This record gives sequence, structure tokens and C-alpha cells, in this order.
Amino acid sequence: MMDLSGFLPFNPLTDSGSIIPERPGNYIVTIQDINALPTLGHSIVTQEFRGQAIIYTGITQKNLYRRIWKNHIGSHAGSSTLRLTLGCLFGYTLIPRDKRVPNNGHVRFNTADERELRAWMKENLIFYILPNDAPKELESELIVKFNPPLNLSENENPVNQEFRSHITYLRGQKPWQG
Repeated sequence: MMDLSGFLPFNPLTDSGSIIPERPGNYIVTIQDINALPTLGHSIVTQEFRGQAIIYTGITQKNLYRRIWKNHIGSHAGSSTLRLTLGCLFGYTLIPRDKRVPNNGHVRFNTADERELRAWMKENLIFYILPNDAPKELESELIVKFNPPLNLSENENPVNQEFRSHITYLRGQKPWQG
């Protein structure tokens, strides 16, 4: 049985990023109101953690602070799969991250969309953080146990599969490539 009691809450709207440990570990992302998540007409099934719907789980082998505060909350879609997925669900248009090499596969959203997404994430998401030195093993267990709808890789659960396939399609759209 997996012990989830050690996960500590982080609310990006009210908490300082400095409380996030600079250690490897796992995190669970919940949404305060599941109706705030665009589902593009799909019915999704979520599991709850501490009374909120789980939408994603992630890991970092190096630094939870950098991954959550710098990449997911503070950066752009090119440095965060969570941001990329959420932005695509909101219908933001992907643009090349590198103007000099537009076809290298690196993408982001325009500045206004990235800013809007950052505000939405702060308003709607809660991160639950567990520093530990073996995050990869726990990540697989969390994906199997909770089937987070925004976890695209390593999630073979048939529940939410159509939704995940739609997200994968949206993330592959690169209008500048014709």
C-alpha cells in the first residue's frame, strides 16, 4: 500500500515558491474545480486527492522548486509538458520557441497566452509535493493508481484514453509548418 501522507500542499496563488524544496521528488497536481478544466466535449473521469480532482502527476530527478515554480508556473510551454497540455486545451496556438530554427520541435504560446495560462494555473491548481530520492518508481505507481487525465506517457488506462489522444493530437499541431 502506497503511503501518500507525506505529500505537502503548495498553493501557487498564496504560497511563496521558496517553500518548495530544492530536492528530487514527486508531485500531484489537483484542480480546485474540475469544471474549470476544458475537456473539449470529452467526459473525463478523475480520482480525488484530499478532496480535489487529480489532473496530473510528475517527477523531477533534480529539483522540485525549479520544476514546479520555474518551469510549470513561471516559464513557458516549451519547458513544461503540463503548461503545453493546458494551453492546448484552452485553444492557444503553438508558435516556434526559436525563431531562427522554427522547425526544431520546440514550441511555446505567445506572451499574452502564456501570461493568461500562468494566472489560470495560480488560481486553479494545487500542487502536492513529496521530496524523495526515488521519484521514478513512485511516478509509475501514482499513474496506475490515479489515472491522471493529463498524464499522456506511461498511462495505458483505457479510461480517458480518447481525451488523452485528443490532447496528443492538439499538441502536435504546428500551424507554421503548413
